Amino acid sequence: MKRRLFLQGALSLPWLAGCLSRSEGGLQGGIVGANFWLGHRLRQPLPRAGTPRRVDVLIAGGGVAGLAAAWRLRQAGVENFELLELESEVGGNSRAAHYSESAAPWAAHYLPVPTREATVVRRLLSEMGLLRGGRLEEAELCHSNEERVFVLGRWEEGIFPKAGASSDDFRQLREFEEHIRNWQKWRDAKGRKAFAIPVAWSSPEPEVRALDQENMADYLTRHGWTSPRLRWYVEYGCRDDYGCSLQNTSAWAGLHYFASRDGGGFEPKDMQFVWPEGNHRLVQHLASGLGDRVRTGRLVTRIEASGKRWVVEACDREGRMASWSAAGVIFALPTFLRPYLLKEPVRPAFSYAPWTVCNLVLERLPESVAAAGMALSWDNVIYDSPGLGYVVATHQTQSHLQGPSVWTYYRPWAELEPARARQRMLAADWSEVCQQVFAELGPVHPDLREVCRRLEVMQLGHAMVRPSPGFLWSSERREAALPQPGLYYAHSDLSGLSIFEEASYQGVRAAQELLAERGRKGEDFLRE
Repeated sequence: MKRRLFLQGALSLPWLAGCLSRSEGGLQGGIVGANFWLGHRLRQPLPRAGTPRRVDVLIAGGGVAGLAAAWRLRQAGVENFELLELESEVGGNSRAAHYSESAAPWAAHYLPVPTREATVVRRLLSEMGLLRGGRLEEAELCHSNEERVFVLGRWEEGIFPKAGASSDDFRQLREFEEHIRNWQKWRDAKGRKAFAIPVAWSSPEPEVRALDQENMADYLTRHGWTSPRLRWYVEYGCRDDYGCSLQNTSAWAGLHYFASRDGGGFEPKDMQFVWPEGNHRLVQHLASGLGDRVRTGRLVTRIEASGKRWVVEACDREGRMASWSAAGVIFALPTFLRPYLLKEPVRPAFSYAPWTVCNLVLERLPESVAAAGMALSWDNVIYDSPGLGYVVATHQTQSHLQGPSVWTYYRPWAELEPARARQRMLAADWSEVCQQVFAELGPVHPDLREVCRRLEVMQLGHAMVRPSPGFLWSSERREAALPQPGLYYAHSDLSGLSIFEEASYQGVRAAQELLAERGRKGEDFLRE
């Protein structure tokens, strides 16, 4: 069947994603969530909606940015708003799965201790009781062992693969680490860091921003760092945060991954908050109290000006159209949707990495865990494999020592051009994905298939923006964030990096722009 006809037929099926449940050889599972089939309705002509419902503010998009915008509005006393979200629950990349064994993340699974500049996150953590009087709630920080890597048939602590490494590999690693420490200490004449979180507080000095014009592979080569192990280690970071290879990552972004997270004055500097459900814990706090202001299963199809107001139209799961008339709209959707919804020109600099995420529900831990000679870590990485390994949802509890458990496996498609990667990813059925996962993890855990009772797959076609060379400090990225009267933009892709700190920053920034336009500046959440 031709793809166009297949898509048209699929689009007539309400909420197809999430209904693809399968069973094979005792293994249950299926392809769940991201409802790209409903999203693809934007490619078809759609009818107009009827009389619009009037609200003060309409937030399009229920990811972290949209929720942060709603949180900021409520802090300012703005309550007359509604939020539209395509999926069946809010959270975007910070959604979670809920099994009897444990909750588990569907993508974002940790939050590094925030930098001093990440004032939005610090305020949020304070509200949640995780940051009190300058002290962190230690029970919520990742317990040991935090991370390990499987290399040459055994596990070892850390991510850099030491087994089999030469003296020259270690020399280059030491040089690279010293190089990163020097960047961490670097300050411009106004005291700004080279690489800050949020990105907006990074130094604008030409010598720093010039790094964006070079890819990370060339940057490493230029400094004489040719060690395959070091380059794999650095690329692991690029794949982890950006879904990109060394060649497709801006050197500025590559260095940012290693140099920006400085612990915010806390020691040790590399601490991180982790929860069984991942960053959905943060989403739950942001969404608390929103009630029926949130409308899920709504695909926004059109946003257009109407006098001094904006009309927003959306389609529900059954194909029914509805509309809203709002004095202000916060567009908290990815930028690539703007040509469809706002009739803007395509912004080619915005490119997005696809990801496959799988949750493996285990009735007990594989025997290979106990036989490994090293305790199971929260983050478990396999050297030189296509995936990023797996995180253990039950790591913070005693049950992680014996099971049952849930392991979340991550597969970026960094080796392929995004459009080709999406095509290949979405063409795979559940059985094929299961085979790929067990083929990758099987050599490490030969009995994994025996103890896995359920494997669920989420295919994220546009999971995160790619910080490709030349993008981060381009005029196209900066201009995309500029508001129009009554229309404000909020999404992590406007920062160029898809991390919680940037999404929450962008949501709060957009909400404060709306408030300022109404003469209600109030407290600035973006600064100390």
